[in-house]
Amino acid sequence: MSVPLPEQSARWKSDAIRTIVTTIKNEGPFLLEWLCYHRLIGFNRFVIYSNDCTDGTHEMLRLLDEAGIVIHHDNGTVIPDLPEDPQRRAYARAITLPEVQASDWTIVLDGDEFFQVNVGAGTLEDLFQALPARTDAVAAQWRIFGNGGVISFRDDLQIRQFTTASPMDVPFSHNQFAVKTLFRMLPVHRFGVHRPVFKGSFGTPAHPLLFVNGSGEDITSAFLRQRWGTNPDMAGYVLCQVNHYMIRSSEVFLMKRWRGTANSSDADRINFDYYDKYNLNVVRETGITRWAEQVAEARAEMVGLMPELGRLHDAAVAAYRDQIAVLKAQLQAEAPDQYARLFDPAILQAETERRRSQLTERRARLAATRRPAGPSARPAVPERRVVPSPVLLAPLLSDAGVPTMPLAAMTPWVRQDEVPGPAEPSEAAAGNIQAPQAEPDLAPQWLVDLRRSPWRRGFYHAEEEFDALHVERERAHLFVSFDNLSQVGNDRTDREAWGYEFARKSNWSQLGIFAFRANWFRNEVLFDYLRRLRDNGLFARYQSVTFTGTSMGAYAACAFSSLVPGARVIAFSPQSTLSPDLVPWEGRFPSGRAADWKGDFADAAAETGTAGQVFLIYDPLEESDRAHAERFSGENVIRLTTPLSGHKSALRLRQAEILGPLVRGLCAQTLGARDFRALYRSVRMQPWYLDALGQRLVARGRRGWLSRLSRVARDNGRPGIAKALEAKAHSLTSASP
Repeated sequence: MSVPLPEQSARWKSDAIRTIVTTIKNEGPFLLEWLCYHRLIGFNRFVIYSNDCTDGTHEMLRLLDEAGIVIHHDNGTVIPDLPEDPQRRAYARAITLPEVQASDWTIVLDGDEFFQVNVGAGTLEDLFQALPARTDAVAAQWRIFGNGGVISFRDDLQIRQFTTASPMDVPFSHNQFAVKTLFRMLPVHRFGVHRPVFKGSFGTPAHPLLFVNGSGEDITSAFLRQRWGTNPDMAGYVLCQVNHYMIRSSEVFLMKRWRGTANSSDADRINFDYYDKYNLNVVRETGITRWAEQVAEARAEMVGLMPELGRLHDAAVAAYRDQIAVLKAQLQAEAPDQYARLFDPAILQAETERRRSQLTERRARLAATRRPAGPSARPAVPERRVVPSPVLLAPLLSDAGVPTMPLAAMTPWVRQDEVPGPAEPSEAAAGNIQAPQAEPDLAPQWLVDLRRSPWRRGFYHAEEEFDALHVERERAHLFVSFDNLSQVGNDRTDREAWGYEFARKSNWSQLGIFAFRANWFRNEVLFDYLRRLRDNGLFARYQSVTFTGTSMGAYAACAFSSLVPGARVIAFSPQSTLSPDLVPWEGRFPSGRAADWKGDFADAAAETGTAGQVFLIYDPLEESDRAHAERFSGENVIRLTTPLSGHKSALRLRQAEILGPLVRGLCAQTLGARDFRALYRSVRMQPWYLDALGQRLVARGRRGWLSRLSRVARDNGRPGIAKALEAKAHSLTSASP
C-alpha cells in the first residue's frame, strides 16, 4: 500500500489521517473493544505490530488487515540492525512506513491504553477544534486504572468494568504522571514510548514548535527535547487523557504476569511490585463509559460482518479462561499469600480503603504546606502561558472539585540546597519562556510512619554528603542499610532508605544511610557519626543487627559491621575496597576510585572478622565480583553464588520474587546454603537467566544447546525468549563456513 505524501502546507489544514501505532501480544479477548472504541472517536488508521501471539491475536489481525481495517505486521523476528526489544523494533519499523509518514496526527499507544477526549462529544474533531492554533504535540496524561475490586475475567468491555483510577492531584508513584503524546509527523525524528524525539531544526526561531498539555497549556520549554512525564502542577486533563488499564481484573493480571507484554522481552517486570504500584483504585473515573453502548454495538456489527473474527475472539476468551484456571491452581498451591492478595475480596477492599486513606492524608498535608498570600510569602513561580483556544474549554468530566495541586512550600525535611529558587526576572519577563516547574514536596513514607504509625520513635540526621534515618519498631531486630550508587542522584524529597519498605513490612527497626555523593561512604564525618551512634548505645538496644546493601552499599555494610561485633552482614555483589594499593586490577567505578582510601574502614574484607555471619551473594562468573569475594576470609564468611546474575544480584533476586524470602531467612537464621541453592534454582526460567545463558552459549558456538534451550523456554511459557534464542542459534548457523 502506497500513500502519497501531502504538501507541507496541507499538513496545517487537514486533520484527515489520524494514526495509532501499537504493539500487541496475546490481546485476543480485548482487541476488538480497543479497535472499535478508537474508530468511533475518530482514529482512522491503525498500524499494529504483533509478536509471540499464541491466543489467535495474530490471526485476528490478519483478517482485519485483509479487510482494510488495520495495517498488520508480524514483529516476532529479530531483524539485523534493529533493536532486539520488540517495542522499539516496531517503532523503528513504523516510522519508515509511507502510511505513517502521510499521517496528519499520530499517537503511539499500547493495547491496554484508551485515548479519552474530555471536551465536546468526546471525539478527535472536538479535540482539534479546542487545541490552540498550530499545535504540534499534545501530552495526554495517564490515568492508571486498578482492578476496582473486580476479581473474575469477563468477556465484557473494560471501559464499563473498571471505573476507579489514580487521582489527578496527588502522586502515588513517579510513573503516574507519565504522558502519551498525540503529534504531527512533520517535526518528528524518532518514535518513543511516551513522546517523540523531534528533529533538531524544530523548536528554533526558524521552525517554532508548540507542545501543549492535556488542557491546551504551553509546556514546550519543558518537553521540547526530553521528558516523558509531568508533575501535578504541569499536568492537564481538560481536553484529553489516556486511560491505562494496567491491572484489569485479578484473573487478568495473573495472566499478564504469566505471559509478559508486547513491550519488552523483560517479563520479570510484571510482578507484585508492579501490582502494588499500579493497582490504583483511588478515585472514581467514568468519563469514557458514555461510549460503552456504542462500542458494544460496533463490536457486534464487526463480528456480524466477519464471523471468523467472532470465532477467533471466542476462542481467545476460552483459552484465557482455561489458562487462568491452571494458573490460579498453581498459585494457590505454591504461594497462598499471593493468591489471597489477588482473590480475597476482603483483602482487596482493605487495600482500596488504605489507598483512599493515603489520598486523604496526602491532600491534607499538601493543603497544610500552602503559604498564605502576603509580603512574607515566597515569590510564586510564573504561571505557564495558556495559548488561546477557539472554543471555550469544557470543565473536567471527573474528579470534580479536586483542586490543582499548587507548588508546595518548603517543608522541614527538604535540604536547603535542593529547594529550587524563584525564576530570574529575565525569565519571567520573556513571556514565552517557561520557568521549570518544581516537583511537589511530598512527605516520604518514613516521615508519615514517624508521625502517624504506632511506631513514632526515631530521628532524621542530615549532613552534606549523607543523611541518616532511624525508625524504631520492635526491639528484636535492627536492619542497617546503605544506599547503592544508583540512588545517589535521586533528589526527590520522598526518597526512602534502601530496603525501607521491606523492613517496614517485616516490622523491623531500621537505620538507613542515604548517600548524596558517589564517594563510597568514604567520609570522616560519617565515620565519627556511626561511632557516636555506637557509643550512645543505639545498636546495643537490639537483640540482633543486620548490615546490608548492594555494590557500593555492600562495601559499606561490610566495612562498618566492625562497629557491632556479632552483627550479621548480607552483602549483594560486594566490593571489598577500591583502594588502588589493594585491588589494582579494579577498573570500574571511577568516582569511587577517586575517593580517599586511606584511613579507617578502607578494607571491608578486613573489617568483617568480628561479624557473626557474613553472607556474600554474587555471580562467580562476574570476574571482578568474584575477585572481591575471594578477598574475604574466615569461618564466618558464607558465599552464596548467583550464576548469570551479573553485577545485579539483588535486582535479579527481586525480579524472581525471592529476595524478600532470602533476606528474611538469613536474618532469622532459618535459611542455610542448601536452602539457598534450592531457592535459586527457581530462577532458571527467568528471562534474564535464559538470556544470559544464551549469550554464553553463543560465545562458545554451542548451536545445538541454544536450540535445546529455546525449546525448554517455549515449553515453560517463554515464547519471546524462545524465539530470541532460536534467532541466536540461526545466526550461528549462518555464520558457519
